[in-house]
Amino acid sequence: MRSLTQKRTIRRLAGLLLLVLLAAVLPLRAFAEKTPETVRVGWYESPFNLTDENGRRSGYAYEYQLKVSAYTGWRYEYVEGSWPELLELLKKGEIDMMSDVSYTKERTETMLFPSLPMGTESYYVFISPDNEEISADDYASLNGKRVGVNRGSVQKDLFLDWEQVHSVHTELVELTVGNDEALDLLDRGELDALISLDTYGTPSTAVPTFQIGSSDFYFAVSKQRPELLAQLDAAMNRIHEENRFFNHTLYEKYLKTPGTSLYLTTQEREWLSAHPTIRVGYQDNYMAFCAQDPETGTLTGALKDYLAYASSGLQ
Repeated sequence: MRSLTQKRTIRRLAGLLLLVLLAAVLPLRAFAEKTPETVRVGWYESPFNLTDENGRRSGYAYEYQLKVSAYTGWRYEYVEGSWPELLELLKKGEIDMMSDVSYTKERTETMLFPSLPMGTESYYVFISPDNEEISADDYASLNGKRVGVNRGSVQKDLFLDWEQVHSVHTELVELTVGNDEALDLLDRGELDALISLDTYGTPSTAVPTFQIGSSDFYFAVSKQRPELLAQLDAAMNRIHEENRFFNHTLYEKYLKTPGTSLYLTTQEREWLSAHPTIRVGYQDNYMAFCAQDPETGTLTGALKDYLAYASSGLQ
């Protein structure tokens, strides 16, 4: 038979086990019963918000928002529009949060910013690949040209400052359309140049000519939803505590481009047109880099493969 002391010990242990189980179960039950917070988020098609042909979403901001919701429990309701249109909705409180908003003192009067940025981006003046009037070697070639920029964006102020520094005078056209429509305006010649992120340039659609500056960009929160800011701040701090390279990883995945070195200037294109054949010297018997094929007399080795790759990129 168990002694009275043993029975008391067993009862104490059973009581402690019950307290441990209650402490574990009750918070989970409370979390399960809590209604998820619905957050209205601006959605504008770009590398930040991508929708494929099957309606599946992805993108820099979308992936970031999913990570935030893992800590906040938020459920998102997406409101579609162009970036300038959505910024106005944010100011009016008709959406709760928007991505890719640069911090300015003026904007703090109409929206709230977390303590941490969601990334850093660079801004360029883009031109059509067929444009031979604007040259990266001549700032004055922009004089009198129609330059498009998103209305209400920080790029506008950066470009105006850049103009003053370089004594450039353009006709600034403020846009309220999406990026694809802006690129169409550039392609049709309704704009001579377009100011946007470096990620939008491709050799076939838009060539970055002048870099005008860079800035951190943030999630911005409606002033009518200040409780969301505290939750967003806490979530972003947790994300960066766990992975300080989180922003960089998303940048590499969605925003990084090879940069302006990928593109040829007008002068370089003219030189290539005048020199369709380029003679290249090489050292014989220097394998695995280069040598002369003893049977055909042609170049062989790694240099041959490199030149073939380089020439295909110039076509």
